[in-house]
Amino acid sequence: MTALTTTRPKNISEHTSVLMRVDGLNKRYGDQQALANVSFDVHANEILGLIGPNGAGKTTLLEAIAGLIPVDSGGVFWRDTLLPFDQRPDSIFFLPDGLRPWQEQHVLQVIEFFAAVYGRPAPTLANTIRLLGLSPVLRKRV
Repeated sequence: MTALTTTRPKNISEHTSVLMRVDGLNKRYGDQQALANVSFDVHANEILGLIGPNGAGKTTLLEAIAGLIPVDSGGVFWRDTLLPFDQRPDSIFFLPDGLRPWQEQHVLQVIEFFAAVYGRPAPTLANTIRLLGLSPVLRKRV
């Protein structure tokens, strides 16, 4: 049995705003239960890690959150608003582990590439960089 557990660092207030909420995601592949009532919150200024053995459902969970695969039940909320399955790829970006940029590329190059792939205009890209606090790492190699 695999359980998803989250812990919050002491420097993150319990009162920080919830940016994303995953509520009761369930996914089956035939007789195999891949996700069983997975729920958690992602707060502002929080770094969340997802850890588990092979086959635990980590990739399935991330693909479900990003809207790449449908779930049997449950929902994903962005700032307390339900994010419909078909709108998630427009709002959430998922980069699978198997896809890696070239080592000599800088963070800004990778971000600009994916902004172009998703058709995001320069103001949206600039706002995303600002909101995520990425300015200090834009010239660092990936």
